[in-house]
Amino acid sequence: MLRRVLAGVMLGTFTGITPGIHVNTIGELGLGDPIVLFSMGLVHTFLDVIPSAFLGIPDEGTALSVLPAHRLARGGRSMEVVRISLWASAIAVFLSILLAPVYPLLAALYTPGVGKIIVFLLIVLMVFTAGRRALATLLVILLSGALGLIVFSLPLAHHYYPLFTGLFGIPVLLSGIKGRPPSGEDASVQMGHTSFLKFSFLGTLVGMLASLVPAFTPSQGAVLASLFSHDDRAFLVAVFSINTANFTFSFMNYLATGRVRNGIVAKMPPLSEKALPSYLVLSVGVSLLVLLYGEQLALIILRAVRRLPYGYLNGGVLLFLFILAWFFDGFIGVLVLASASLLGLFTLSVNAPRRACMGVLMIPILIG
Repeated sequence: MLRRVLAGVMLGTFTGITPGIHVNTIGELGLGDPIVLFSMGLVHTFLDVIPSAFLGIPDEGTALSVLPAHRLARGGRSMEVVRISLWASAIAVFLSILLAPVYPLLAALYTPGVGKIIVFLLIVLMVFTAGRRALATLLVILLSGALGLIVFSLPLAHHYYPLFTGLFGIPVLLSGIKGRPPSGEDASVQMGHTSFLKFSFLGTLVGMLASLVPAFTPSQGAVLASLFSHDDRAFLVAVFSINTANFTFSFMNYLATGRVRNGIVAKMPPLSEKALPSYLVLSVGVSLLVLLYGEQLALIILRAVRRLPYGYLNGGVLLFLFILAWFFDGFIGVLVLASASLLGLFTLSVNAPRRACMGVLMIPILIG
C-alpha cells in the first residue's frame, strides 16, 4: 500500500507544479487504482498554487486565486502564498473529517433544482455587490456564459483547460512579460491565527457545498467566498480550503451516493462506503507528508524562476500553453484558448471583477 500512496504523491506533485498539466490528464492514463488516484488528487490541491503564484497559470479549482496570489508573489511574498496554500489545505482536510458524519445526510437531500437556485443566487449577488461595475459584471457574466455554452457543446477532450487558462491565466502572463518576477523567501503569514481558521472554515463549508452540485467547481465556490473576504490573504485562505475540501467531499459523495462530482473520482472503480474511514486516515497522512516537503520544493522552484529572464520565461510559458491546447484538441483547442483570452482581457479593460468570468460555468448550469 505504501508504494501506491507514494506513487500518488509523486504524480500529484508533478501535476501540481507543472504549468498546464491538470491532475485529470494523468488520471486519464488508466491508472485505475483508487489509492493512487486519491493520493494524487489530494496532493495536487496542496501544490497547484505554485504555477498560479509564480507564473499566473490557473488550475480549474483555483482560477480566481491567480491574480491575488500572483500579486502577492510579485510584491515579495511568494513563499507566504505557498504556506497559506499548504496550511489552508491541511486545515480543510481536518475540518472535512470533522464534518464527514453530517455530509451523507446533505448529499441525500440534494436535487438538481437546488443546484440551479444556488447558482442563480450567486449571479444575483455578484451583480448587486459590484456597485458601479454592475453593468460590466453582468455583461461579462453573459458573454462568458455564451462562451461556455458554445465550448461545452464541442467534442473537446479538455473543455476546462482552454477556458480557465484563457480567462484567468493568459491576461496575467501577458502583464508579466514586462513585470517583475516573483520574489520573497520569507514564508511568515501576515494574518492572525483566528482569522486564518475562520476563513479556512468558511472555505471548507463552501467546498462542501460545491461538491454537491454537478459542474459546480471550487472556483465557483470561490465566488461566494469573495463576497465575505475583503483582502488578498483572507480570500486565498478561503479559496485554497475550498479546493481541497471540494476534493475530499466529492470523494465522500461518491462513496455515499455513487454520484461523480470530480474528474479524478470518475476514474475510480466502485467503492464501498465502509472504505471511508481508511481514506480519511490516508488523507491525514498524505497532508502531513506534503507539509514536510511542500515549502522546500516551492523554494527550489522560486529560486530557479528568479534566475531566468522573467519576460522570456513568461513568453515561453505562453507559447507552451498554446502548444498544449493544440496537443489536447488541435485547432479548435487553440481557438477556444484564444477566444477565452480575449474575453479575459476584455474583462480587465471594462474593470469588471474577475469572478464575473465564472459565468462560463454558471450560465450552462442554469440552462442545462
